[in-house]
Amino acid sequence: MQTILAHHLSPPEAALWWLGQAGYVIRASGLMVVIDPYLSDAAGAGSPEFSRQYPPPVNAAELRADIYIITHDHLDHLDPDTLSAYRHKEDTWFVAPVLAAKKLVATGIPATRIVTLHAGETWQYNGIEITGVFALPTGIDVLDTTGYLVKFANGRSIYHTSDTQFHPIVLAAAPKEPEVMLVPINGKWGNPGPEQAAAFALAVQPTYVMPNHYDLMALNAENPASFKWFCDNNGLVNRCIIPERMQPFVW
Repeated sequence: MQTILAHHLSPPEAALWWLGQAGYVIRASGLMVVIDPYLSDAAGAGSPEFSRQYPPPVNAAELRADIYIITHDHLDHLDPDTLSAYRHKEDTWFVAPVLAAKKLVATGIPATRIVTLHAGETWQYNGIEITGVFALPTGIDVLDTTGYLVKFANGRSIYHTSDTQFHPIVLAAAPKEPEVMLVPINGKWGNPGPEQAAAFALAVQPTYVMPNHYDLMALNAENPASFKWFCDNNGLVNRCIIPERMQPFVW
């Protein structure tokens, strides 16, 4: 976490660190945002087939954010162990859809620090603008699943699709031309596979697109090179970035 805090950024810049799975830390305009950090092995505790393949890249107790976004209530997105260890509950704003927000209260997050944000709604704070984006839930247990578009005061923007089914309504509702798009490619349990995720990116037309949700669990794996191939062969040449965990992507 210290390497993230110490990384120098000029005022026009933003930087993103991938934590693995669908988790990120983003810095811009003097603010730190985390999205879906999964820093435990909660999903593997009762299901060994979903055990982590590598240790958490950040100690959950050292995680820090001004804004902590949760897209839906699956263990690898709303991680109760990470939230329990998080030490800045009183100083952080937590953004989540309604059912996930209720779960946050149950994990000890103060209700006064939770912003419930649905698709189509926008919340602003210190120059940052966060808008809920429609996502098609991948199960009946997460009917409130929401993607999020984050715009910083310096103009940098990022769209996290959340887990979502590939569907024309999802494509139509997605923001157009965000700078960075983060999309799952695992192709299982309702999420798009590499070819569908590339078609999704083609519809959105981001400046950069990064795959996620393919690296952490052996049963839920996919080859990101396949996604890049579909992107390159569908008009998105040089836009697909295969991230390296904990290596800053600056734009």
